[in-house]
Amino acid sequence: MLNIGVSLNIKEMLVKQLIVLNSKILCLLSLLHVVGATKVQSALNLNVRKGISIVIPVCISGLGNASNVQKIIENDLKLSGFFRILPVIGENSSSESEEHVDTVSLQSWAHIPGSVFVQAQLKEEDDQQVCRLSFFNTLTKRCLGKQIVRQKGSNSRLFAHRVANAIYKQFTGEPGYFHSVIAYTYETHNSRDSKKNKQCIALVSVDGKECSFLTSPSKTGALLPHCARNRPIVTYLIDRGYGQHKQIGVMNFVEKTEFRLPYLRNFNSTRISADGNEVIFSCSGENGASLFGYNLNSGKIYPLTYPNNSYIDVSPSYSPDGKRMVFVSDRFGGIPKLFVSGLHSGNSPTCISKGSGRYFAPAWSPCGKWIAFVKRMNGRHYLCVSDCNGGQERAIAESLVIDRPAWGPNSRCLVYAAKNGDNAPYVLHIAHAFGNPAGGVTVRRLSTIINGVSHSANHPSWYPLSLEGHKE
Repeated sequence: MLNIGVSLNIKEMLVKQLIVLNSKILCLLSLLHVVGATKVQSALNLNVRKGISIVIPVCISGLGNASNVQKIIENDLKLSGFFRILPVIGENSSSESEEHVDTVSLQSWAHIPGSVFVQAQLKEEDDQQVCRLSFFNTLTKRCLGKQIVRQKGSNSRLFAHRVANAIYKQFTGEPGYFHSVIAYTYETHNSRDSKKNKQCIALVSVDGKECSFLTSPSKTGALLPHCARNRPIVTYLIDRGYGQHKQIGVMNFVEKTEFRLPYLRNFNSTRISADGNEVIFSCSGENGASLFGYNLNSGKIYPLTYPNNSYIDVSPSYSPDGKRMVFVSDRFGGIPKLFVSGLHSGNSPTCISKGSGRYFAPAWSPCGKWIAFVKRMNGRHYLCVSDCNGGQERAIAESLVIDRPAWGPNSRCLVYAAKNGDNAPYVLHIAHAFGNPAGGVTVRRLSTIINGVSHSANHPSWYPLSLEGHKE
């Protein structure tokens, strides 16, 4: 039993006062959120939302014997935008007792409104890394729950990311994503000899600390990766250079096996379904561009929009259930807009773009509720989000050029490429599409350096698992 030094009556009074205070704060934030949203709508949705950030103050104790693990966990939580790290005041070393609680740290942060405390215990059991977590409310000292994180192998970074996932889910209610990776187009330019330009597929961890090649930079160029969500499969465009036909490559992350789709003329904009069984792409004809599907199991190709029409249909993206797609078309007035249609329904596509400007690069969220896209207006690019019917459109980031947003596994974060000059390299950024219930939005740059060499990073696609995690 913890000696909290506060009588039951006083404690209940403090809890009631905190509840009343939180209610008033939430009411005020809701009002501000509505006012902010109205302002965005009144300005043609081009005011980038800043919102109000509410963070959860958290103290994590018991990891002093594994300081590197603690740094990774705290960095993950801090980068998420939802947590503020409180330092450990008491004993930070891991205890042999599963019931041990660092009461000094637990009680020291009770004066911080909304603060929480995590007691961790690290052990090795049966060739596994094990972390036992206990979660506490610092004000009431009540245990909010317990969880155990286990992992085979010695990858301490992956283990730390998984512990951070558990803490994140406990206090936000959403699955963590810190163990996931992002595939993107790695590109370097040689101003003296264009033949030495390199394009390949690379991978970067969500915290930007690990970056590596997936395809070889010394072989045939590869670009425009897209990852399946439920299988370790990525598709990409294989470019042999000027005058050569392009191909679609399909690689298994784990087995590192690759096969290539048949040669097709003038195709691009590849996307793979969540289950990894189908690929959709755009193929140009004499008068326009149409969308096609390719079944990886049967090898059959089938049209999704009318072939040889005069429209330009490009940039398809699957709905998470694989029954619909959103794509860009100029079929209404020659201006690129977003359209939604059933994959095999035969019905005419429905335009969901309700605003002005030109729409590009749509991406359907894993939860199925939202569509991210790029809008161009007045010489600027805006990263925008709307519901799947085109409503509630709002801008969350802007730059001179923005390209190809991709959703994170929890349908809350987006990764996108941006650059601020014609000759500047593309840089990856991660944005919170909705922030938190108060509407906060944060954007951070994602570092991509391989072997000490910086490079242009474009066309990101978010894979929901780590490669090693999928092997397990």
